[in-house]
Amino acid sequence: MEKAVLMLDNLNVSQKANSDFTHKGDKALDLSGKDTGIESLKAPFTGIIKRIYTNTNSVWLESIDKVKYADGTIDYMTVMTMHDNDVSNLKVGDIIKQGTVYYEEGRKGYTTGNHIHLAVGKGKFTGNRWYLNDDGSWVINNQYDVYKALYLFDSVNVLNSGGYNWIKTDTLVEDEVIDNQNTYEVKKGDNLTNIAKTYNTTVTELVRLNNIANKNLIYVGQILKLPTSNTYFNKYNGNSVSIVDALKSINANYSYEYRSKIASANNIKNYAGTSVQNNQLLNLLKTGKLIKP
Repeated sequence: MEKAVLMLDNLNVSQKANSDFTHKGDKALDLSGKDTGIESLKAPFTGIIKRIYTNTNSVWLESIDKVKYADGTIDYMTVMTMHDNDVSNLKVGDIIKQGTVYYEEGRKGYTTGNHIHLAVGKGKFTGNRWYLNDDGSWVINNQYDVYKALYLFDSVNVLNSGGYNWIKTDTLVEDEVIDNQNTYEVKKGDNLTNIAKTYNTTVTELVRLNNIANKNLIYVGQILKLPTSNTYFNKYNGNSVSIVDALKSINANYSYEYRSKIASANNIKNYAGTSVQNNQLLNLLKTGKLIKP
């Protein structure tokens, strides 16, 4: 699971939440760099652009999957950023991978000096993206305290924390034990239908296991959980150092095409029949842990 992480080179909170002017009753922060130049922001999680409002070049990025908040909350997250001078490289529906530069400081809209107005909404993108509150501020739906939502990367140079108790991290992924035999990394050209067919399951089951909101939307590099009811090849007890001979001896298909499917089922990526990959298959077969595709 990805952690939601604020990734800037320099943190300078130039306007706090619920302060004067445009932040009354708003939990958004204005973030500036170390000088008058332009600094970039990296995507805090892998997300999809849900809305772009060009009057202020505001962009709403919704997490593809649930993420871990800095305060421990597990939920989807929507981050809205404002004032980039040029967002012509972005469009609704774009998938932005965590850690990818996608936004910059700017002065688009009603602003003084280069900065990023950043707000967090708990959960998925909802309604009309934001609303005008009783204090006259435009506020993201389901607003959430930024410092409670986003971890701060250890490498960030903190010039002004805004007085907030930021929670630090040096990793992007929540520490968890992942059984690689029960996961699959999405590759270019994949869809849930062909993945389900490869692993003898259904699209419905993959959607359920992975909390997928849109069965037609998966992205390269996404880790999918697979059903745990795997079947395994019979254990190989011979002395051969060849996976081909080992499979042949247990009366299994040993063709290159089928070995490619076996490799994929066992999370061995980009199978090309190398000695290293074949030894991985052989070692699993010898221990009775080689999953059938």
